[in-house]
Amino acid sequence: MFRKFRFQTKMILVPNIVLLVVAVAIAGIFYERIRNTMMERNREDFRIVSDSAASQIDNHFYMMDKTALQIAANPDIVRLFFNTGHNSGFNYFAREPLVNAEVVRLLNSYNFKRDGFERICLYNGYHDFVYTATAPTTESGIEQWFAGRKFSEVEHFFAEEGNFVFYIEPSEDILNDTGLSRQPYFSVIRQIKNYTTNDQACGYVEVQEFVRWIDRIVEDAGEDAYGAMLDEEGKIVYLGPSAGTQEGEAEFSRIVSGIGGKEGWEKLVRVDGVADGKDGLLYVKKLENAPYRIVFAKEKGSEFSFFSRYNQVILLTVFLILVTAVVTEILLVRKLSKPLEELNCSVRRVTLSHPQLEVKGAEDNDELVRLQWTFNAMIGQMKEAMEREYASLANEMKAQLLAFQSQMNPHFLHNILAIISIEAQEYGNDKIPDMCTRLRRMMAYSSSMENGYSRMKNELDYVLDYMELMKVRYEELFEYELESDERLWNTRIPKYILQPICENSFKHSLKNVEPVWKIRIAVYEKDGKWMVEIRDNGTGFTEEYLKEFEKVKEELTLEKVRDKLQESKVGGLGILNIYMRMMLCYEEGFVFRLDNDEEGAVVLLGGVLDDQSSCSGGRASFIKRDQQTD
Repeated sequence: MFRKFRFQTKMILVPNIVLLVVAVAIAGIFYERIRNTMMERNREDFRIVSDSAASQIDNHFYMMDKTALQIAANPDIVRLFFNTGHNSGFNYFAREPLVNAEVVRLLNSYNFKRDGFERICLYNGYHDFVYTATAPTTESGIEQWFAGRKFSEVEHFFAEEGNFVFYIEPSEDILNDTGLSRQPYFSVIRQIKNYTTNDQACGYVEVQEFVRWIDRIVEDAGEDAYGAMLDEEGKIVYLGPSAGTQEGEAEFSRIVSGIGGKEGWEKLVRVDGVADGKDGLLYVKKLENAPYRIVFAKEKGSEFSFFSRYNQVILLTVFLILVTAVVTEILLVRKLSKPLEELNCSVRRVTLSHPQLEVKGAEDNDELVRLQWTFNAMIGQMKEAMEREYASLANEMKAQLLAFQSQMNPHFLHNILAIISIEAQEYGNDKIPDMCTRLRRMMAYSSSMENGYSRMKNELDYVLDYMELMKVRYEELFEYELESDERLWNTRIPKYILQPICENSFKHSLKNVEPVWKIRIAVYEKDGKWMVEIRDNGTGFTEEYLKEFEKVKEELTLEKVRDKLQESKVGGLGILNIYMRMMLCYEEGFVFRLDNDEEGAVVLLGGVLDDQSSCSGGRASFIKRDQQTD
């Protein structure tokens, strides 16, 4: 492809392409290294933040369980619940306000957390219920609580041997029956036991915390982070506010749900489809103080916001560098290639008649000046060699033309002489003098050395003598016609170009058809050229021969004529030789066509007129020789 471009264009394109490839490769490597570094840093930062948030949540559950355990082990609490009246259906603490106040004071002493737990409840299976809380609690709500599913789950859990602490996933606060919003809460429940009486259970301690405390921790992990909590079976028990407000909440839930049952308590992986379908990071950690798994997710787009801006800066910088390099290179290439352009123009002006090369604006020690000296010396040597070659070629061509003119078919002379001998011996016929005269004229014409040219009239006389001799040979089996324009008789044409064509008809075209054989020659002027048309009634030229001849014509040049004249003839005596002689004499100003018509072969010759003056004398302008004219 580059072969079609100019040298200057190649000098601009090739380095720029190489520069572009190198710049893109370096930018790609640099981008990938920075990207990997930043990804690793973001992964580590996300892990640290997620681990810290998970630790806070885990520690909060630990404080809830610790508080529940301390209250459950308090001797006053144990004695109080062990000694209640056990009146089923009646709340002991509602009937005993002093006792209730003392228990609440005691519970408040354990609620030492900064903001305090949302609610601490004490209750037993006899509907005795006492609490301390920052959240509203109603008597009707307490009744609904005892009648609900939650209390049944608590009793069922602790009824089984070996269960010590019960965690309840976020559920609606049914203890609040004031019409206010019932927020969900987590619960940690411990059993109150009398260890002096063989660990006899006498009640329960429940520490409650609304899920908003987890919301605050998740939000502190980052605005672009999504949080969730799973139980031991992989079920989502908590979904953070960020995930819950996103369009892709369902997809995020699907991803999180598929994690819970897997082995391994902690992992940081790249996943597809986080939140709204973007790629991102996922962090999973199992809590030590609660039967839950904490999951944090982060979108990839959020972690690369800075890097995206940084990437734009890199691309802009690379683009500016490339533009600067390209513009600089174009200016330098144009300046450096200008002397070469001038050299090219100078070379185009060099000819054999003006062989000297001149380079303007070059220094004496410039490479272009040295090239000028070398080029001038080479041109001089080429001119001398070509002059010698032209001289040699001219001499060789002249020798070849003279040798060709002196050719005569020995079989033709043998046959004619044989006829003359027979006629002389047997008949003493008066044809013999005429035949001898014609043969003598032909031999004299063919052996003359007049620079390879002749007059049209002389060439026609030569052909006419040949036709008459062939008429004597074949008698009524052969007929011919010769029609010529007398104004062309003095025209100079290449010598010996018509008779070989007529002889070629006898050798190839006429021999394969039944007599009477006919040859017609017409001489006329057309478009400033002399024209000779030779026709016969034979088989004509073969298609193979015509194709071969046309191919030779297309390939043949003046420089190849010398070599072609030394090769074998094409299809008989002199057809190709005649074409090459016409080419040497007229270059492109000639006509030479081989063709067939419905009767036989057609040969058309023609050349530029150089002299149209008429020749005085001549034997005929129209000659017809057949059996009827004898």
